[in-house]
Amino acid sequence: MCIQFTRLALVVTLLLAVLPAQAAPARSAATNPNRLPNTLVIGGGLYDFSKNTPQLEAIDFRLEHRWGISLLSAIAGHNLRMDSWFQIHPVLGFETTSRSQAYGFGGLAFDFLVGRHLVLTVSSAVGLYDAGAGKYQGSIVEFRSMLEAGYRFKNNMRLTAFVSHMSNAHLTNFNPGANTIGGYLHIPVNMIFSE
Repeated sequence: MCIQFTRLALVVTLLLAVLPAQAAPARSAATNPNRLPNTLVIGGGLYDFSKNTPQLEAIDFRLEHRWGISLLSAIAGHNLRMDSWFQIHPVLGFETTSRSQAYGFGGLAFDFLVGRHLVLTVSSAVGLYDAGAGKYQGSIVEFRSMLEAGYRFKNNMRLTAFVSHMSNAHLTNFNPGANTIGGYLHIPVNMIFSE
């Protein structure tokens, strides 16, 4: 059951990540020179590294799609100036572990662009969680908050490190939470698929 859920969630995530990027019309840099590309984000790390239940540590695998358009400029064009240093991007993703845990989620990433290359990101997401053979979190609904910092190359690829926390925000009386540490590679979708 868990493996079938994991496969289904992975396929749905990939489809949702690729189709909007393919369907969206290309926008010129003149419209918004600060617009970041749609990115496919591949990551991994150590799940529950803080060892409050060391027997349930696991290797974490992540796949995300982050839309390049900032919600600030999409809602009101006068925010283009702010886009040069702060942007809000929708995120859709899937996370699994070596213990068959599965987490499908959606949320928002808040990018702080420091200079041309440094990017600090705070993100928040909500999704559905299946413990598999791993750590039971007390609820099928789980929230994830994450801090990410990294380097943006000239071709808009990014290499980042992250620390994240997942918990059910006390939706139930049992809320152990889990912390994950790891890294991401952000690949512009147009480098993989021609837009």
